[in-house]
Amino acid sequence: MVGGDGWRALHVGSAGLDMPRAKILLVDHEVPWTLRLSELLIQDDCEMFSANSVADALLLLDARSIDVVIAEINMPGAEGTGFLEQIRQVFPETTVIVHTNRTTVEQAVAATKLGVFDYLQKSEDAGALTKLRERVRQAVAEIGTLIRTAVPDPRGRGLLASPVQGFYGIISQNPQMRDMFELIQTIADSYANVLIHGETGTGKELVARAVHEASERHGKPFVTLDCTALARELLESELFGHEKGAFTGATDRHVGRFERANTGTLFLDEVANINLNVQAKLLRVLQTRTFERVGGSKSISVDVRIIAATNRPLETVVSEGTFREDLYHRLNVVQIELPPLRDRTEDIPLLAMDFLRRFARQNGKDLRGFSDAAVQVLCGYHWPGNVRELENVVLQAVVLAKSSLIDASDLPRRITEAKPLLSAPTAALSDQLGEPEKQILINALRQHGGNIKRTAGTLQISRTTLYAKLKKYEIDPDLVR
Repeated sequence: MVGGDGWRALHVGSAGLDMPRAKILLVDHEVPWTLRLSELLIQDDCEMFSANSVADALLLLDARSIDVVIAEINMPGAEGTGFLEQIRQVFPETTVIVHTNRTTVEQAVAATKLGVFDYLQKSEDAGALTKLRERVRQAVAEIGTLIRTAVPDPRGRGLLASPVQGFYGIISQNPQMRDMFELIQTIADSYANVLIHGETGTGKELVARAVHEASERHGKPFVTLDCTALARELLESELFGHEKGAFTGATDRHVGRFERANTGTLFLDEVANINLNVQAKLLRVLQTRTFERVGGSKSISVDVRIIAATNRPLETVVSEGTFREDLYHRLNVVQIELPPLRDRTEDIPLLAMDFLRRFARQNGKDLRGFSDAAVQVLCGYHWPGNVRELENVVLQAVVLAKSSLIDASDLPRRITEAKPLLSAPTAALSDQLGEPEKQILINALRQHGGNIKRTAGTLQISRTTLYAKLKKYEIDPDLVR
């Protein structure tokens, strides 16, 4: 949960930057303990993450550029100092504090050799908690809390690394994205279901995780299910679970995603693909918060927040008769529009540098950034695959890079040979005297998907003026997409 200053806009430059909040990851199989530590450390304006298994911890370390890990290494799957060895090998820049129930001299010596910042015994005692908090402060003070991203190289040689602030792992300086951050903060602690709409590859799951982490459910389960191309029987089983013998091949009881997400959040990706019959059962769960496993009769109650995502407007799917209108209204209590990457080109250098840092570390490469030519190519490409495609392109460039600076020649040919992106106008309407006014309006509407507020903001005219001009030229914003 974040406070009133829980996020800051990104600023690109070498001076006057806000210092980001430290990212702290708690790794412990005891959920109540992680919740208590989160409440303690968040008082120091830390950005808190938690994982209840080694596998989840490694995923968060890879995705969130964690500054400090506070780890219980005597938990299932940790294998004592084995977990510390994994962190040291894959994430050498991360500071680790061991916080464990069972301390031994041998383990403390081994942990020290692996470079841990401190080795502490877990305790409910106020003095012990104060000591832990002080050690975390010291760790943060020593390492700083910088996320590396793109800024101009003062020697005029492309982009280098510099501090910048994100929002729960989402990096952006785009105004529409900053509006989204504010919306997430506003609705995070409500019980309202959320519907995220965005093209494939825009990062809908990352937004869903941000809603979860910003809410009072952080530290509780975050369970995902991709609803794409799942047969009805399989989807029912994945959502609600099944009893042994419920159908051919059901040799054991299976616990579904709803049960696994109890007290937390269930993220349903590409929800438009759910079969109508399963939609009816899903609607019942949203109404009653109860369900039965497939083949079972026992009613199971759950406390789950639903975040759904789709790459197609659900209103259209409803009008086509393949999605229930009542379910749509249940899911669409709060809607979040996630813009495609081509509409947030100012974020491309930031994202590219964040990916470069991660992949350079993973591949053992010493890379400083991108050349001017490479940045120009990246910012001029239309990115049909959005952020996911950019991530893959940067990975390929890191692997193929011939020097410490990625150049255009390191990028795939489909990127370098593509026609430059023809974006909608970014200047005021009054400054675009050489273009027919009607075409300018159409281009701006198309860029913003017909959104009147954002179109008026881009053209720097009032919505009243925009409506008058649309009427004058007989332009229907709903048809300009």
